[in-house]
Amino acid sequence: VAKFNLHSAIEYLEGLNFSEPVFVFVTMTMAATRPVMDVARRIIAECARLLPTGNRSALYCATMTIGPLLGSAITEPAAMTVTALLLREQFESDETTLRFKYATLGLLFVNISIGGTLTHFAAPPILMVAAPWGWGTPFMAATFGWRAAIAVVVGTIITALIFRKELA
Repeated sequence: VAKFNLHSAIEYLEGLNFSEPVFVFVTMTMAATRPVMDVARRIIAECARLLPTGNRSALYCATMTIGPLLGSAITEPAAMTVTALLLREQFESDETTLRFKYATLGLLFVNISIGGTLTHFAAPPILMVAAPWGWGTPFMAATFGWRAAIAVVVGTIITALIFRKELA
């Protein structure tokens, strides 16, 4: 049985690399700033106007597709921050059911996870293998990205249809 003391704890902590958690923290903090949120809000609102559904449904669909797909350009942590904050301000109310909130949260996690595959630099798992395997953005978009974009759209439409009464 190994015995641990203050010295071994300090030695362990000094050996850790905190560069990725710090990067994620800084990225999420910057993504939550007013200028970034205003630009994202405008982009999503313009996309929602192009959709043939009701105003609230269109805004939900645009937020749940455009936000996560932006993860390919602004990193997944930033896309998660922006999309979650927009969902909170647009769809969080006393009338919103817990079922809708959980479905939206689950869909958000899935969409963010696959939405970063349009490029070779946004999703951490892809970033680790992109250089050794020679994967660039054109390869990612042609091989994985378009499939991920379709999955994001289909999942969002199905969720919006299931909760159409709540989004009306």
